[in-house]
Amino acid sequence: MSLPNRNSHSTLPSGTNIDEYIIERVLAQGGFSTVYLARQIKDQQQVAIKEYRPEALTKRIGLKVIPIDSASTALFQRGRALFMEEAKLLTTLKHPNIVSVLNFFLANDTAYLVMNFDYGTTLGDWLKNSNNIVTSEFLLNVFQPVMRCIKNMHHRGLLHLDIKSDNILLWPSNNPLILDFGSALSFKNQQQTNSHSLTKGFAAPEQHNKLKQLGPWSDIYAIGASMRACLDRKSPPTSTDMEAINNLEPSHRLYEKSINTKILYAIDWAMKPDPVKRPQTMDDLLNAISYL
Repeated sequence: MSLPNRNSHSTLPSGTNIDEYIIERVLAQGGFSTVYLARQIKDQQQVAIKEYRPEALTKRIGLKVIPIDSASTALFQRGRALFMEEAKLLTTLKHPNIVSVLNFFLANDTAYLVMNFDYGTTLGDWLKNSNNIVTSEFLLNVFQPVMRCIKNMHHRGLLHLDIKSDNILLWPSNNPLILDFGSALSFKNQQQTNSHSLTKGFAAPEQHNKLKQLGPWSDIYAIGASMRACLDRKSPPTSTDMEAINNLEPSHRLYEKSINTKILYAIDWAMKPDPVKRPQTMDDLLNAISYL
């Protein structure tokens, strides 16, 4: 992972002891959390530790993460509870393409998630290197395992809701590891969808409207958008910007000379703005690319 530009006062300093770990350095930093490289004190095993720290709601005083004002407190506490739910969820999801969770705990007035540290590069960073060529084989090698992994989640009644190129880690063989489950949600528990983050360009139109029903078709849109991002080398337009979506040239026209047409038609189908016009199950999408 590439190191972000960051304010050193907002992150834990190298050498900080937290629970049974020692912080080494920052791996990644986003609007809701910071991921550190750390070592387990007992056996010196390297791990990745994700700290819940929403930038818009909190500040750091010493090691503690504190809401910036009284209005932010309830939102911070709700987000922290959701973060712990993500941790509990991940301990139950055992799959070769899902990051392994080792531990989770509360400290410094916030929450932490401890994961295996896996060397690799995110798909988003891989795409920034113009020497890396996107082929039909590459798309299948990366996204077929992603589809099967998300299919496994769907069979358990869970949606991911934040599939994107920055949440897919590529090992040297291009085998993918899905990193972030902070927006994962049960089919039956959709009342709090507006409490979760979404990523413009990858989130399905129905994710932008809390009154709309979410389902497997929502994750299917995100997979299609992630595949399209590989072809375009940039994020797709926001799914609710109908002018931009209508002006988006179909994948099967733009890339027919370089990419298998079954893959291209599957991408276009997955990215239909109307949920009922998309594949309804992950098997539908896998069938469309003829690789079940």
